[in-house]
Amino acid sequence: MRIYLIGFMGSGKSTLGQRVAATLDVPFFDTDSVVESQAGMSIAELFEAYGEPYFRHLETDILRQTTFYTKSINATGGGLPCFEDNMAWMNKHGITIYLQWPDEILRNHVFRERKSRPLLSSMADPDARLRIGELLSLRKPKYEESAITLELSGIVDDDYQLLEKACKYIW
Repeated sequence: MRIYLIGFMGSGKSTLGQRVAATLDVPFFDTDSVVESQAGMSIAELFEAYGEPYFRHLETDILRQTTFYTKSINATGGGLPCFEDNMAWMNKHGITIYLQWPDEILRNHVFRERKSRPLLSSMADPDARLRIGELLSLRKPKYEESAITLELSGIVDDDYQLLEKACKYIW
């Protein structure tokens, strides 16, 4: 069974997913990393050169490639579930887990690391804060279509243990 980790940017999908996959000895894929590898450029460069729609198309293609493994943990980009039929596709081809943080903790966390986020990197502080809130509000209903929601604390070891237990339960 494939597990798809869903959640807002900075919610720990890649960090926690990679750690749990290593512990459980299953393949781990990060759609953002695979897009960068296949495109030969960073996501920020893809956004700048070709725009968000082009990136979303590549991201969707990478998502479809995850079916090559019957058992894997897959970290998705924060926007991936919200485009095309990606969320429905993931729910059909695996189990989706929404990594949900308390909104205020998540907003502050993403704001601190906004320079590494293509959708936020060029914005002034007040605009970035506003955009984070808008994106979270827009995306949250789609994330809530996940089969499982894990309420994380932002404490890495606790969040890791919670995700590990959920994955063990699924398998």
